[in-house]
Amino acid sequence: MKTMKQRFQSILALSMLSVMVMTWMLAFGAPASASVQSTGELTFAALSGKYEKDALLVKGVFVNISDVKISKVEQFKLIVKDAAGNELATREWDNDAFLTGLSLEPGQSQKWDATLPGAVQGADLKSLDVTYQMTCATEKWAERGEGVHIFIDNRKLNPEVAPFIKDGSMLVPLRSTLEALGAKVEWSPETQTVKATKGSDVMTFKIGQKSSTINGQTIQFGVPAQIVDGSSFIPLRDASEALNCSLFVRMHSATSMTIVIVDKQ
Repeated sequence: MKTMKQRFQSILALSMLSVMVMTWMLAFGAPASASVQSTGELTFAALSGKYEKDALLVKGVFVNISDVKISKVEQFKLIVKDAAGNELATREWDNDAFLTGLSLEPGQSQKWDATLPGAVQGADLKSLDVTYQMTCATEKWAERGEGVHIFIDNRKLNPEVAPFIKDGSMLVPLRSTLEALGAKVEWSPETQTVKATKGSDVMTFKIGQKSSTINGQTIQFGVPAQIVDGSSFIPLRDASEALNCSLFVRMHSATSMTIVIVDKQ
């Protein structure tokens, strides 16, 4: 049986989490592009695009950021525009074998290459505006419970110390998060400098400083990486985007949030 003090501590912890999550959601703001906005039970995001003869190949990802299981996608319509809003291509799929076989639990993702024939040629494909309509079959899923649930390429991140929010940025344990993002981490205690290498991408930053470099170019973290009670932390969104990943967020309740991170490669 919990004592009165333990009950009070539990209520206080949930209240603090609620404020923390709400603060981060307000600071995080709405996604800048429709390609990273959660719509209904399932989200589709374009990761890249290229031309193949007269067709447009969109490399994308389905992300289940909801609290239900997706058992299949029955119908799907994809409309792709360039950054200026010009429509490049559209296509519909009805009972497609891949889509009807798509089964995703909350927090899971699945990459998919969509070919759209007859696309407008010659557009700048560095930034694509993707909108879609879909019909999904869903199944009820047991709630994950309170807290912030983080998934990186279908693996649940179980940080050794709890994430926290500072100045609108969510900070997570540094080494375990960077390694989960696919990076090799090197630490220089003399200068308190971190070097994270992921494929051809190299990011370096110093504890306590907002400035970081990625492949020699300077970027700014929202808040600096920092050491708190002997543990090193890094801002999650900044680290993910610097290492070429997309981040998806869904708040289920005042005390429950799911974050899904997907490598764009």
